[in-house]
Amino acid sequence: MSTFYKDTRINGKLLRLEDVIDEVYNRALKTIDDGLYELLNDKDDDEFYMDYKEAFGHIVEELQKFHNVEE
Repeated sequence: MSTFYKDTRINGKLLRLEDVIDEVYNRALKTIDDGLYELLNDKDDDEFYMDYKEAFGHIVEELQKFHNVEE
């Protein structure tokens, strides 16, 4: 674990790196899910599911590309 996060506090609460990762993951997942539901809401159930699944995969790929960019 990174020593930087051993002493990270938010509102007086000590956070571990794992806590930060879990919280940000949950927020990102909710944001992606909410965005897809909002933008694909006019589809029938089968079409919605297929588009949701395809779009979600592409979003994850784009995030991975962003993460792997070397400076």
